[in-house]
Amino acid sequence: MNRFSQLLLRTLALVVTTACASAQLGVNIRMNQSQFLAGETVLVAVTLTNHTGSDLILANNGRTPWLDMVVKRGNGEPASMLGKANFGAVKIASGQTMTKTIDISALYNLREPGSYSVSALVRSSSDSNGFISNRLLFSCANVRADWSQKVGVPGQPGKNHEFRVMNFTNSQKSLLYAQVVDCKTGVSVQTLCLGEALLFRKPQAAVDRSQTLNVLYLATPDFYVHARIDVNGRFLGRELHKRGGSGDPRLMTFADGSVKVAGSVLYDQRAEAEARGKIRKISERPAYTYN
Repeated sequence: MNRFSQLLLRTLALVVTTACASAQLGVNIRMNQSQFLAGETVLVAVTLTNHTGSDLILANNGRTPWLDMVVKRGNGEPASMLGKANFGAVKIASGQTMTKTIDISALYNLREPGSYSVSALVRSSSDSNGFISNRLLFSCANVRADWSQKVGVPGQPGKNHEFRVMNFTNSQKSLLYAQVVDCKTGVSVQTLCLGEALLFRKPQAAVDRSQTLNVLYLATPDFYVHARIDVNGRFLGRELHKRGGSGDPRLMTFADGSVKVAGSVLYDQRAEAEARGKIRKISERPAYTYN
């Protein structure tokens, strides 16, 4: 056997060995979208399938984690890390599959606009090289605010935050966002997606006496959404409103500093469901005999 044939056989053996090892643990990642607003939560679902033939326990080895999310910028350089995640040990029965959802925006600085890639690296005690997943591409973008207001942070003299409301088209959908920015650093404290919006009705925004951002927007042809976000970016909840008898609903600021929705009917989903339940179907109509 000549030298070339020996080298070829060794290469093929290495490829087969690597393929067999990789087949022992299937690692796959997926994302629900590929376009994000800079500072938005970026979730990645990591799915693991155990093909080893026996139960598998994945655990950290000292300071080496069993799971690493590898995020790189478009130029191939690693994205700046914000901290290390501490994933607890998991057990996957033979032939079973499990999925973990990871917020990579909490691990890496994705506040800078640009293109990125992400993959997952899983290490097990039986394979020191680890198992690498597929690689996904995504992007983060900055958009101009449609509305903004600077406010002081209660209990923290001299500290100011800026509320911003903006829209961003993602996968052919018009999404409305609320963002809280630290005025001193310019860094996003929190970026929240409020949901899909019909923008032929301009969203309304106002800050009330408790430094809470109120946003009113048309979500469907029948419903307006009133969302509230506090000065630190915490989502406080939402209510659904229908048009009243005086045109479109609107935000109104009162003399006491409170902000309320005027010209609307508050939608009570439970009450409407109960009302629908009381309506008899045509099939339930009593039979009548006509002469």
